[in-house]
Parts: sequence; structure tokens; C-alpha cells
Amino acid sequence: MDTSKRTRIQSWKPLKSLKSLQKEIVKNKMLFLMAIVIMVWYAIFRYVPYYWNLIAFKDYSYRLGFSESPWVGLKHFKDAIADVEFRRVFRNTVIISGLKVLIGFPFPVILALFLNEVFQNWYKKSIQTVIFIPYFISWVIYASIMITILSPTDGLLNILLRSMGRDPIYFLASTEWFRPLLIISEITKNSGYFTVLFMSALASVDEEVYDASVVDGANLFQRIWHINLPGIASVVAIVFIVRLGQLFMSGFEQVYALYSPMVYSVGDIIETYVYRQGIVGGRFDYTTAVNLFGTMIGFILVIITNYVSKKISDHGLW
Repeated sequence: MDTSKRTRIQSWKPLKSLKSLQKEIVKNKMLFLMAIVIMVWYAIFRYVPYYWNLIAFKDYSYRLGFSESPWVGLKHFKDAIADVEFRRVFRNTVIISGLKVLIGFPFPVILALFLNEVFQNWYKKSIQTVIFIPYFISWVIYASIMITILSPTDGLLNILLRSMGRDPIYFLASTEWFRPLLIISEITKNSGYFTVLFMSALASVDEEVYDASVVDGANLFQRIWHINLPGIASVVAIVFIVRLGQLFMSGFEQVYALYSPMVYSVGDIIETYVYRQGIVGGRFDYTTAVNLFGTMIGFILVIITNYVSKKISDHGLW
């Protein structure tokens, strides 16, 4: 085949790809329409607002407006790093989010593996329903329930403490109890969602391999370790990477609904700090820089974790 003919054949490839794409669009037009709606939503509410992150590099003035405010480079980032209060907030965010990942992340995995071994469907479905319902309750309502139960005067827990001759404890105003309560409430509220997610992944594990392992004499722990866990490893890796990417998103609704100035030293996180300093205090340029700083660290963590996960287990986001 001469060079000119080979060139003509290669030039037809993009045209053939375009025709196949047109056929695919006609065949699945409703799916493409739904995808377009989602892409438009993301473009308007997710990507377009990124432009205003440039305020982090400006000395924003109400009088001058966004476009006319002078550029100050990395000034706000340097101010944040030098700010003692921000360093405290940063430390609180890392500790609270880190504990949520270290303690809260394995919990639904273990629970899903446990429920997968339960053969009584009615018992399994009952537990799934009970642990999944709190996920649909807003943090405002959930926090109200916690405040009622933990009330130092007529809360159920303190009534029990007084009946045992113990002094009542103001849990939500205690620097010792506030962080553990955040972790416990996070687990009890959101674990049901991730448990159902992991159980759905377990449903794809080949039952023949599982039955063969039982015949070969594998015990429960061996079946879980060598069959179930590898079967859901890709889902676990993806969820873990996403959770690390949200390390500096500790849950504004949860903390804001539960905390008070008495526990700022241990409970104030970047999101609540940004709200107070930015929305309430009007320091939009400074708090945009603070929020952008946390977002960039989360992005770097996703890149590093995804790279390590791909090297170790060949599972990742991309």
C-alpha cells in the first residue's frame, strides 16, 4: 500500500468516529440529555464560581468591587499561616477529620462484612434499615436530639449519672468530650450509607468462589480476608481516597449545630472559622485564601493517595 492511500485511510478514522458518535447519541438520546443537564449544573454551580477564588489574591474593597480591587499576591496566605488562631483551627481540623477517617471509615466496612455473613434476610434488612435511617436526618435535627439527650439538667444521660451518684456533665461544653461526641455522632449518622454501599459491592463477589472456599475448609476470617475484602478493594480504595480529599471539610453543619465558644479551642474548624471571619466578619479575601489553602491540600492528598493506592493494589480513581 502506497503512502498516499494509507494517508487517505487514516484521514477517514476521525470521520468514522464522528459517525459512530452520532449513532450512539441517536440511540441513547435520553441518556445523553440527562448527562448534558448534569454537566450544565456542574458548570454553573461548581466550575464558574472558581473564577471568584481570585479574590484570595486581592485586597478586596466593597467600594472598588471585585475587578478594581488591587492584587496583593500571596499576602492573605502568609497572614493566615502567621495567625495563631488559624493555626489552632487548622490543627483542630486535621485532628477531627483524621479521627473521623481513622475510626469512622473502617466501621462501615466491618459492619458490611458482618452483615454479609448473616443468612437471616429479615435480620439483615432490619439492621440495614435501622442504621440507614439516621443518614436522612438533617444535622440540625440530629444535633437537637443530641442536645436534648446530653442536657446537663434534664438530659437522659445525666439523669442516669445522677441516679448512680455522679455529678452531671455538660458534655457539649466540655473540651474533653466534644471531639469524641463529634466522632460518635458522625459514625452513628453516616455509617449506614457507606455500609449499604459496601454491601452492594459485596453482592458482586462470586458466590462459587465463596462456596468453594467453604468446601476447602476456610474459616470465617479466612473467607473475609482472602475473598470478601479483595472483592470490594476497589470500592474501599475509591471511598478512602475521596474521604481523604475531604479532609478539610470536617462537616460544617455538624460542628456549627453543636459547638459553642466554650469549645472553640478543640472544636473550631476551618469551615466554621471561614463562616465567622468571612460571612459574619466580612473578610472575604482572607477567608477565601484560607478555604483555598485547605482545598489545595485536599487535592494534593487525593493525588498522593491515588498514586500510592495504584502502586499497592492497582485500584484508584483513575
